Amino acid sequence: MLRGALLAALFAAAVPAAAQKVNVPAILPDASSADDIIVTALRIPREKLPTGVYWDYQTLLSSKIARENAQMFLRCALKSSDFKSIRMVVDGEPNSANARFAQGWIRKTHRGCYPPTTLAGYTTPAKPYTIADVGGSILDRGVIVESVLKSYAPDAALTPSITADAAVQGRFQQREGLRNRLRLPNDLDALVFASCLVRQQPVLATRLFQSEPGSLLERGLTQTIIVQGRECVGQASRVTVDPSLLRVYIIDAFYRWVVASRGLESLIPADA
Repeated sequence: MLRGALLAALFAAAVPAAAQKVNVPAILPDASSADDIIVTALRIPREKLPTGVYWDYQTLLSSKIARENAQMFLRCALKSSDFKSIRMVVDGEPNSANARFAQGWIRKTHRGCYPPTTLAGYTTPAKPYTIADVGGSILDRGVIVESVLKSYAPDAALTPSITADAAVQGRFQQREGLRNRLRLPNDLDALVFASCLVRQQPVLATRLFQSEPGSLLERGLTQTIIVQGRECVGQASRVTVDPSLLRVYIIDAFYRWVVASRGLESLIPADA
C-alpha cells in the first residue's frame, strides 16, 4: 500500500495542476509549427536554448538497429499472436510475471519471424533462460504498444484541454499509480518523465506518435518536446537522451493518456 501511495504521488507530480510560465526563444518551434520547422530545430545552437538536448552517441546507433530489428520481428509476430497475450503486454502490469510471460510467449512462439541475420541471438539472454526472461525487453514492449496504437487508434490525438482535464488526470493517476508498481526504478523514472512531457506537450507527443521512428523529424520533435516541457527535467540546462529509447517511453505514456481520456481499460476491443 505504501509503495502504491508513493507511485500515485509520482504520477501526480507528472500532472501539475498549472504549468509554469516559461520564456522560450522565438526561434524554437512549438506545437503550431510545421514539421519541416521541427526538423530545423536540430540546427538551433544549443547555447541559445534554455535546455540543451544532446544525443547519447554511445547507444544511438545500437538502439536504432535494435528497434528496427524489433519492428521487423513484431510486425510479423503480432499478425498471428493471440490478443490475450498482446493485451497483457500492453495493459497488464509491466514487469509482472504475467506480462513478462505473455511478451516472452509472443517471441518464443514466432521464431520464424526473427530477422535472418540475428536468428541465433536476437536479444536472447544467456541460457538457461525462461519465457519470462525472454519477455523482459523494454524495447519490444514499446514496439508492441505503438503497434496496438496504430492498429486500433491510428487517429489518436491529445490536446492541452484533454491532458488538463481533471477527470482525465484523475483516471490517469488512479490507474497508473497502481499499475506500474512493479517497474524497476530506472524504468519507472523514465515513464514518469515521459508522462510529464506528454502532459505538458500533448500536441507534440501526438506528432511524435505520427512520425517515422528513426527519422530526423523524430529527433526534432524529441528536442522540442523536452525544451518546451523542460519543467519536467527540473529546469536542467543539459539533457542527454537516446531518441529511440525515449520514443518508447513517450509513446507508452501517450497510450496511457489516450486510454484515460477515453475512459477505457484498453484500446484493444474485448471482442478482438
